[in-house]
Amino acid sequence: MSKSNKNRKIMETYYKSINDGDFEIVISLMNENVKFHIIGDSPFSGYWEGKENVYGILVPGVVACLDPETVSFAENWKIMCADDERVTGLMSAKGRALNGEIMDQTYCHIFKIKDMKIIEVHEFMDTAQNEKTLDTKKLNGHSGKSGSMRF
Repeated sequence: MSKSNKNRKIMETYYKSINDGDFEIVISLMNENVKFHIIGDSPFSGYWEGKENVYGILVPGVVACLDPETVSFAENWKIMCADDERVTGLMSAKGRALNGEIMDQTYCHIFKIKDMKIIEVHEFMDTAQNEKTLDTKKLNGHSGKSGSMRF
């Protein structure tokens, strides 16, 4: 199997696992020092480095803002392209925030993969929708490092 096909399979597993709520698999696909670059200028945005920050602060902060009975992540997803280093994909998320606002989000991800692990993610979405649905207090005083995305 070619490297680009292996990378595609990693990302198919990533999106299927998010949809299934199996974050143990999602986390296992990440390099220990994974870097997330999230568009926008809210505390959820910016640069997050390391699994412990992404899955110990950022992701729980987002999930804590949402009604778990109504939320679905990656119910719809599509791999747009894959090569020997990167995969680009689209993913949807729908549900209700705890503040009553409706979330109907589309994410665009650019993943960088090395040695069968995701080492970097660039995430783009409707930032105005995030401002309506996400409560920055759920980050417990943490935030992404501000500044423009690093390429």
